[in-house]
Amino acid sequence: MLALSLVAETSLLGRMILEKSIGLIAGPRGGGKSWLAMIIAYSVAAGKMLHPWGIGIGAGVVLLDGEMRAASVQERFRLLHAFNSDAESQALAQKNVQIISRDFVGDPIGSIDNEEGQRRIDELIPDSAKLVIVDNLSAWTSGGREDSGSWALIKNWLIKKRLRGIAVLLIHHTGKNGQQRGSSMHEDLLDYSILLSPLQSNTERQDTRFGIEHTKLRDHLPELRQKYECSVWNEGESLHFEIVPAGFMPSQHEIEMLRMRDDGTSMEDIGLALGISKSTVSRTLKKLRERTSETES
Repeated sequence: MLALSLVAETSLLGRMILEKSIGLIAGPRGGGKSWLAMIIAYSVAAGKMLHPWGIGIGAGVVLLDGEMRAASVQERFRLLHAFNSDAESQALAQKNVQIISRDFVGDPIGSIDNEEGQRRIDELIPDSAKLVIVDNLSAWTSGGREDSGSWALIKNWLIKKRLRGIAVLLIHHTGKNGQQRGSSMHEDLLDYSILLSPLQSNTERQDTRFGIEHTKLRDHLPELRQKYECSVWNEGESLHFEIVPAGFMPSQHEIEMLRMRDDGTSMEDIGLALGISKSTVSRTLKKLRERTSETES
């Protein structure tokens, strides 16, 4: 094994979502799973920075949506797309995101826990796809089965995707115990697993808030051992979101500064946009990075 010359794995989003990787996001109903799935899909497709995971590669992403009305999916992506201020990145997103909606296409799409359904779904996935997001596992199985027999068929489908160099991210419900529902064998194949937990909404923003915890990381990613908190809210005609270490509460002004810097905006342009000096921007960003590091340690 040590003598082999293996091809380096391509990063799709930071060091966690890699080509061929298989991951899972689990959480309660209404707990932000679909929002996070869409944000990840958009970041990978549009080449955007998404803290804490890293920068998206700008690759083809297929979102299998089996639960929401097509109009709701459209509205969410419209709001998310409007939040992106970079024209080049917007063009990448429009090119790279493909949505397969069960509501729009109809039930004959099939399910991933039988071979005929897998064949029908695979026919809709373009060769350019590097990441397939299944939202959610129950909606894309016949009758919502989560037993070991059903999982065996799904597992074969996932392995076939891996062998083709395609990454898969599964979205799943948690049960009353706060853990993912169904067979414990779900975890065996996973490279990473993320557990979401609901948090109290900010009454001023009327946001959706949830905690993020990486409960399984096959690769050595110590920066992701920290718990995070995500807030998603509408502001005007666009969707806003922030993901910060648990206990770290930046101001709205600081959040905007961090977002602009992550988007590649120069410190001088950030200062002009926010009405402050370049040196103030530099000092503030330095303090924010230090506070983030202290919180994560």
